[in-house]
Amino acid sequence: MEMSDDSKRSMNPVIHKCMKHLDVIGVDDKTKQIVYMYMKTLEDELKKEIELNH
Repeated sequence: MEMSDDSKRSMNPVIHKCMKHLDVIGVDDKTKQIVYMYMKTLEDELKKEIELNH
């Protein structure tokens, strides 16, 4: 799962690091997509929580 330079720059650093680790251990693209989807959903939910509490 190759990402463009723009998407790498805008990606959360923790998600980016996780994706790099998945590359290192040789995970297939489908698994990377699933992991990214769940991590991105979690990030979005946390952002909503932070906005609601401020």
